[in-house]
Amino acid sequence: MSKLTSDAIEVVNRNALVTVALKQGYNAYLPVYDNGIDLILHNEASGDTRLVQLKGRWTIDRKYIDRDIWIAFPDRGCWYVAPHDEMLRLGERHTTTESWARGTYSKTPLSRTDREELADYRFGDPDMVIAEAEKLEQDG
Repeated sequence: MSKLTSDAIEVVNRNALVTVALKQGYNAYLPVYDNGIDLILHNEASGDTRLVQLKGRWTIDRKYIDRDIWIAFPDRGCWYVAPHDEMLRLGERHTTTESWARGTYSKTPLSRTDREELADYRFGDPDMVIAEAEKLEQDG
């Protein structure tokens, strides 16, 4: 099997996130032009709309500050969708790094402390959603 390109990995990750979002009552919309927003999640029942930047790991970036952007990223099979500026506040301990001096910082995997701080933003596990859908299809 050939190694996936970064573009292919982004497609896989986007589909995994959309799978989880549908289970949470969201619909997903793809912007025509990506100016830092990879997809828009909207929950019609609650009116909640999230402008989402998809990442492969926990990431903060100066270009997302004060833009009401949510960062979506996987960790250990679970997706998190968190407001960037809240992640920046939680990650202040990383803003003294050389990477942050250049404008961005990312890390993987999340530490236990990170997972506890982000517990409210845990979005779901795509494998669980797929297994549930397969069970419904078999029972149906």
